[in-house]
Amino acid sequence: MDSLVSVVIPAYNGRRYIAPALDSILAQKYRPIEILVVDDGSTDSTVQMVRGYAPEVRVIEQEHRGHPAARNAGIRAASGEFLGFLDQDDLWSPDKLELQIACFERHPDLDLVFGHIQNFFTPEMPPDERKRLAVPLRPLPGLLQGAMLARRRSFDRVGLFSEERSIGDFLDWYGRAMLAPMNVEMLPETVVYRRIHADNYQRKHQHQLRENLRAVKDLLDRRRGVLG
Repeated sequence: MDSLVSVVIPAYNGRRYIAPALDSILAQKYRPIEILVVDDGSTDSTVQMVRGYAPEVRVIEQEHRGHPAARNAGIRAASGEFLGFLDQDDLWSPDKLELQIACFERHPDLDLVFGHIQNFFTPEMPPDERKRLAVPLRPLPGLLQGAMLARRRSFDRVGLFSEERSIGDFLDWYGRAMLAPMNVEMLPETVVYRRIHADNYQRKHQHQLRENLRAVKDLLDRRRGVLG
């Protein structure tokens, strides 16, 4: 029997783009999959929209605590041997899980498998705004949670995402994973399409990008033995 993959999507006021995100998971060639959407206190109709995908998609509701806490809630509820993640406004390629599971089968000692990502402008973004953004549109190595598939037992060795960080939580997690250490593979194929739109979280919270620097500092401190 093929291994179950649990997919966690944190959602906050995501009605505009979450349906295509869910459709891209349901279009996966690989089965079986378990889809968990954790609604982080949305004030729009996100929950109602996601409930329309039942029984293929399960909704978990919580008060607004931020996307790291939402991901952690999904991880706690997940029952799969593998963990995957997707942001509410991004898309998976149809063969993402198939490619990554095949890589795990070829190399049983692997803990994490990543693939490439490709940015794309959402169709409604005006051309003049696109020109103002320095966004690479070629495929790039995807050291992002959306491009990762993790063995659950390997993920648990590292622990949950830091809920103290609204930005930099994955950088912090990946840094801890590298110190574990983890066996990692980067596939050459594009597995995630990252939507660029007016409401991207990091674009709206650029003032918090210093948290990425703090995550890097914490990682360096761990390497020096300053942190546990």
